Amino acid sequence: MQIGIVIHNLQLMDSPQTVKNILTLLSRENCINACLCGTMGKVAAIDAGLENLIEIEQVLKPSACIEALFRSNDLVCLLNHGRELQTGRIFGRIVVSHIQNPEQKPLIQIERPGCVDGELIAWNRAAELHIEKFSGLLNLKISQPPLPVTSIEISDQGRRVLRRISTFPGANIMVEGFVVGKATSSEVALISQDGFLISMEGGVIKEQGIKILHNYEERVPVDMSRAWVKTAASRKNPEVCENLPVNKNGGVTKSTSLKKSFLQEKVSESGTKVILIDHCAERSLEILEGAGLAITIGDDTTEIAGSILSRFGIPVIGITDGDCDELATAVNYASGSMVLLLKPGKDDELGIKLKEEIFSGRYTSFFENIEDLKLRIINFAEDSLKSISEY
Repeated sequence: MQIGIVIHNLQLMDSPQTVKNILTLLSRENCINACLCGTMGKVAAIDAGLENLIEIEQVLKPSACIEALFRSNDLVCLLNHGRELQTGRIFGRIVVSHIQNPEQKPLIQIERPGCVDGELIAWNRAAELHIEKFSGLLNLKISQPPLPVTSIEISDQGRRVLRRISTFPGANIMVEGFVVGKATSSEVALISQDGFLISMEGGVIKEQGIKILHNYEERVPVDMSRAWVKTAASRKNPEVCENLPVNKNGGVTKSTSLKKSFLQEKVSESGTKVILIDHCAERSLEILEGAGLAITIGDDTTEIAGSILSRFGIPVIGITDGDCDELATAVNYASGSMVLLLKPGKDDELGIKLKEEIFSGRYTSFFENIEDLKLRIINFAEDSLKSISEY
């Protein structure tokens, strides 16, 4: 049998042996194709040396990844590790609700493997024919799918949208990759009017994040009923979940190797390729191919992108103002990096100026002299510059 596996949640990558055990067990009698969703999870996979077993280059959301695997596999698994069992179940329900034809192939969720409360969920009738075998193989109990929940309410002739999120206090709430607030309770509701986020129940809104979401003065509306909404927390996981049995009778067998190189040979069009990452570090892996330098706008973006790109030896020029949501738990920069600390609120202004004046409105460009580029950026900062850190 050909089995597709969608791995979600970077906490699984903090326990790489659990992932390896599952891939080994499922590959004993099957051919598996595993892919990973989420930028920080991909970085953790690289750190754990799993990129030769797991496809980490695709940038699809979990539901879209499942649909893609439906087309080329006999059965698909959603491998997840929710912070709590209930949040994992709700996540699965949301993912399945976004699949156009969830009955197309058997779909089984493997939730919190290796933990005492780990379980399997059959998300369609076809999966029920296989779940008993998976339960015995993975030593996980079988649970019923959670009941559907109404997470999105649309009123006022479609002008007003309320979207509920199950999370935990202290979690950062992200819309389309931008932090728009912080949860103060386990239930958060995002409220938008005419495509613009106006308030948050159960959390504290971040005005600067709202401005970035709607592209500053351009005031671009966002359909909150379809937007990509997620929560973000620390990578560190205090739980120890290592109860999954290990299959010692066979290794992972794949039809083709999925290991590829992010760093293709740098093609010199007219110098060094420089990429601009503006408040969305999760795009780092998508656009780094061939890059020799990145300019990052925002404190969290600079820390996360800097840590990602340091794996590939790519330095950054970071534009920050001290307003950090602490999304990164460890910060590393490649040699040659430079981080500018500006006065509060000035990083966004400089980012807009750099995009227009240096990148001509684009996100990639080529420069013959990087030192001259650094001096230009410092000059653009002018009186708003407080300090410069070099690495």
